[in-house]
Amino acid sequence: METAMEDSEVELMAEQARIKIRVIGCGGGGSNTVTSLKRSGLEGVGIIAINTDASHLRTETDAHAKILIGEKVTRGYGAGNDPEKGKEAAMDTQELLKKATSNADIIFLVATLGGGTGTGSAPVVARLARENKAMVFSFVTLPFKEEGEAKMMNAKNWLPYLAENSDTIIIIPNEKLKSLSTENNLQKSFEITNRFIMEEITGLVKTINERSHINIDFEDLRKVLSKSKSAYIAIGESAGGENRIDFAIEKALSNPLIEVDIRKAKGCLMRIIGGDIKMKEFDRALTKIHEMMDEDCEIIAGIENKEQMGSNIKIFFVFTGVDSPYIIGSGDRANSKIFGDDEDGIDFIQ
Repeated sequence: METAMEDSEVELMAEQARIKIRVIGCGGGGSNTVTSLKRSGLEGVGIIAINTDASHLRTETDAHAKILIGEKVTRGYGAGNDPEKGKEAAMDTQELLKKATSNADIIFLVATLGGGTGTGSAPVVARLARENKAMVFSFVTLPFKEEGEAKMMNAKNWLPYLAENSDTIIIIPNEKLKSLSTENNLQKSFEITNRFIMEEITGLVKTINERSHINIDFEDLRKVLSKSKSAYIAIGESAGGENRIDFAIEKALSNPLIEVDIRKAKGCLMRIIGGDIKMKEFDRALTKIHEMMDEDCEIIAGIENKEQMGSNIKIFFVFTGVDSPYIIGSGDRANSKIFGDDEDGIDFIQ
């Protein structure tokens, strides 16, 4: 005869079934982003920073775990804009990085391409994560033109290594920051990128981990991603009003950093969070998205009512199969035009 489970048993099963997510910042730029993420108070993720620069790791970085890689290779002084040295440092610390990427369901990698540590180590970390059966989302930035041709060539030559070991890469060109920052301040410009990456990661983490009235789970994410590996994460928010759903969707799809066409998307995961969400608003969101995309696109939707949000509403999307030069799915080719080239694409390293 079956007996009811104790509350403690249910809690243990729920905890064991909880999706394990880690965010790993590679190099100085990646470590700066995960530091901001850690200080934002995001829960339910492990935040790790890896670097060859011992001083930056010790004094400028905040994370749940810090890993100094390649101590024998760089002696803690950094990789000196040499991706080969960054790769060698990661390989030298491979066993520790294997442990850092083990038992994770989703790993977000963050790196700035063009320098030494992030450019060279991120592909190694991505490969180890994939070998450990994790889903890998990579966020990378491209150098400013003023940083020189050598850095841009580093980014161009090493992006394929990262792409072959990532499920999706979202590429943010730093050149875009020049037109977005109202202040002639480099730090303020980088904060725009940090905020964008943080919102993307936070949105996906909360969508998977937080329970909703109409729920979305990890298997829903897997199902959407099985349609196509080129995934785009979009977030829009409205302070209220009669057309708050329309406004939030419009904000989500208006991204000043990267151009994305969702019309041919194969899958869409949508989560609506807000105060007193009406059924007609839910229907409106579904109808509006259906009208924008191919009729064969599968939409999985969830709702979470939060009274504390009042009239505010937020919409979070994951689109797969989108068209954008700044988003690379596993097995796809990068568009060289993002580097200012005239070629059609970059062949991946076999």
